[in-house]
Amino acid sequence: MKNILLLFLGILIALVSLEILLQTSSFVIAQAGKFTNRHAGTLSRDKNVVKILCIGESTTFAQYPKQLTDYLNANLKKDFMVIDCGIPGTNIKNITERIDEQLEMYNPDIVISMMGINDAALKDKTVYKRHKLKTIALFMLIKRNIEEIAAKKLHADDSTADYTKISDECFRQNKEPSELIKLAEKNPHDLKVLEALIYFYRMKQNFKQVEKYAGIFFINGGSLEYTSVIFMLTDVYIKQQKHDKAKELILSVIKDKKLSDELKNDYLKKTVESYLSFSDLQRQSDFYNLITAEKAETSILDDLYQYLVSKKVNAVYYNYPNKFKNLTKILTLNTQQIRQAYLVFAKKVIDYGAVYICMGYPTMPVSDLESFFKNSPLKNEIIFVSNENNFKERLKIEPYYNFFNDSFGITFGHCTKLGNTMIAENAGKKITELVN
Repeated sequence: MKNILLLFLGILIALVSLEILLQTSSFVIAQAGKFTNRHAGTLSRDKNVVKILCIGESTTFAQYPKQLTDYLNANLKKDFMVIDCGIPGTNIKNITERIDEQLEMYNPDIVISMMGINDAALKDKTVYKRHKLKTIALFMLIKRNIEEIAAKKLHADDSTADYTKISDECFRQNKEPSELIKLAEKNPHDLKVLEALIYFYRMKQNFKQVEKYAGIFFINGGSLEYTSVIFMLTDVYIKQQKHDKAKELILSVIKDKKLSDELKNDYLKKTVESYLSFSDLQRQSDFYNLITAEKAETSILDDLYQYLVSKKVNAVYYNYPNKFKNLTKILTLNTQQIRQAYLVFAKKVIDYGAVYICMGYPTMPVSDLESFFKNSPLKNEIIFVSNENNFKERLKIEPYYNFFNDSFGITFGHCTKLGNTMIAENAGKKITELVN
């Protein structure tokens, strides 16, 4: 009995000691942040040319950097370069791994990031409670990491590889994806390789190659369930004004009873971007009439209707049930994977000596990004830029599609020229404050 009591006493003392150690460490780290560079984003004033690196995914590539250049031309007193390093379809892991090379290559003075949306999670997923006791928090963190590792192993597909990094590098270096082509020739049944090739050539505007590999894809087992491939082919048809073929694909997706409503909705959310970006009002109206005639349920209907009406198109409001009409789910960047990537990315940029501007997506709270650095000594060295309220206020009085070409982020999407101008102005104001 005495030995058991001593054992429990020993365990209790060990836990109390661990708690004291963790609380003390947390306090020291938090205090250290208060004394390291209190003024975020100090920039050397003797720079002749200010280099600004824009990092992100498709919401950066060929998006706001152009409008940022226009804004700085009108407001900056020094010479500058805006370098667009956005890569469509990339993920935050690849971005974080690539930043070292980009810093060495471009030697930037300022780095702007707007990243993480391709790795975001639905906000209605499991929320992990924050515990005041550091010991419990530590155990919960270990438990969560074990669960994530187990889930990854459970869902891992050993028969296919992650080809995003290969296509990213080929796109960035403007070279042919030779490795992917060889893999496709060796095993034409590897649909992941074919999908990567279709994506690459679509972004390079090589429509002939897209149609070629899409044909191989479907011959070798690809089906309508691969809505990402169906969308890319639809997009290419719209860009080439092959509207009959686009219509045929759209109808095949809507009428396919094997596809879930969610997959159909995702497909239509992407397809509307192509119509808004590469066709006229008549084609946009035809698309709306096509999907409403089939009573398709999708989240784009109300916004598309309001947009057409604002353009004086005589559109008829749909009058049937739509399960996606009042969709309340939103995406969040506040996940362990994205949080860790931001911490690593910020440290690399700041250690290099560049000013780091951490920018939020339209309509999304920048407070999530700020929370990543709450206990980090880097928090006072980062400039945070929000694009939440500026978009939300405008959306109260203007149609959604005035600002966005799609709704892939649920509450936002790839921006129109107006939307990109709003982002550029927010970032540009911070840059002019730093430089001028």
